[in-house]
Amino acid sequence: MVKRVLLVEDHDPDALLLMELLELAAAPWEVKHVKTFREAALRWPEGQFDALLLDLDIPDGFGLELLARALQVVQDVPVLVLSGLINPEVAVRAVQLGARGYVLKGFGAAEQLVELLDPSP
Repeated sequence: MVKRVLLVEDHDPDALLLMELLELAAAPWEVKHVKTFREAALRWPEGQFDALLLDLDIPDGFGLELLARALQVVQDVPVLVLSGLINPEVAVRAVQLGARGYVLKGFGAAEQLVELLDPSP
């Protein structure tokens, strides 16, 4: 079953790399990409998405405050945080707030995201 995923990432190279890595990992995901939280919030109701991939540093939001806003918009749908920074404290707080996981951007991100969203039995 193909999952519909909304990616909120303002840096095009990071978004393209992640989408290519997900394709190489054969992730059964259809990824839609937006650059701002505002775009994500507007697209969310009609999109029927199965997950939100959220960069915590975008033009209209930052950090755990942005995550809290996103969790309100998506309700019970999984949110996976993307970050370019290794920050164990923020990672723990993000999960405590309700994120499904905290994933570092880069070559291992696709496998981690798939594992968090589609865990093997």
